[in-house]
Amino acid sequence: MASMAKLLPPLLCVLGQALFGAEGLVMLVDPLDEPEQYCLDVPGWGRRVNLDAPLMAHTCKPGGSDELFTPGHPGNGQLYMRAYGLCAEAASDRPGAQIHMRSCGASGLQRFAFESDGRIRLAESELCLAVAAGTGRPTGGPSHLRRDLALQECGAVQSSLSTWKVPGPD
Repeated sequence: MASMAKLLPPLLCVLGQALFGAEGLVMLVDPLDEPEQYCLDVPGWGRRVNLDAPLMAHTCKPGGSDELFTPGHPGNGQLYMRAYGLCAEAASDRPGAQIHMRSCGASGLQRFAFESDGRIRLAESELCLAVAAGTGRPTGGPSHLRRDLALQECGAVQSSLSTWKVPGPD
């Protein structure tokens, strides 16, 4: 019976990936000023989570379910957050548009292209997901920093601010 208890968590992880695809952190490749890296995140935590606020880049919290995304689920190009049953959606298809978590649907503002160079581009546009330049702002955690996040012209934004590691098969 004890051996079954040890097998259960890995088995659930495999089943979760089979049902939802590769779930994980969407991490900025360049650590910039945060040695623990920046990841896509919903502001707040636990009972204080703010699903109406735009997504941000925040110090990565490996193992934290409030930062886990599944690219390409439930539909092609969508970026799904199982913890809340919501998909990432751009506020518009214009530079500076923020990204919010919304009910998954057919909107083109929920369709992203996950480029081979690590950029996350709003499909049918030349806008890429990018963090704000400058330095991160402290958020109250032991070493936690945050940066604003918005769509920017892919050709005009530095790759250090717009190259992401997206979960998927290795």
